[in-house]
Amino acid sequence: MVHFRQTYLLGQPAAKEPKSGEDFFSMPRGEQLLAKATPAAGVLEKWIVNRRVSVDDRFTLEANDNRMLDAGIKKGDYVVVKCEKNYRDGELIAAQLGERILIRRFFRVAQRIRLECSNPDRQSMILDEKTPGFQMLGSVVQVIKEF
Repeated sequence: MVHFRQTYLLGQPAAKEPKSGEDFFSMPRGEQLLAKATPAAGVLEKWIVNRRVSVDDRFTLEANDNRMLDAGIKKGDYVVVKCEKNYRDGELIAAQLGERILIRRFFRVAQRIRLECSNPDRQSMILDEKTPGFQMLGSVVQVIKEF
């Protein structure tokens, strides 16, 4: 399901606000906006258009620990997770183990999964795919930080 929303700057009417936090991460990049505003464009607000795309295969999670600090993800950061079924060794993933949500590096070892923190002082978790309460949620595709 894809939804587009256009917003014009400088007092022009805007479309409805997004219904969920999902649309938060789909803001256009600054370079995409500036590419539309050329010197010959005239009035800037006619050229800057924000489009939001809502996708069903992505969601946002808040990092709940500092175990991926060396990978640039700290507690309180948000990660955008893309739902997938296949993962590559070394890929950043989000997984659920019971009530805990984990953001870790994925490695396949024989018939098991190893989840590693970026901090070498922390131990890796080695799990069977059929461990009760364990499921892979998806690949981390974006990190959103507040400064």
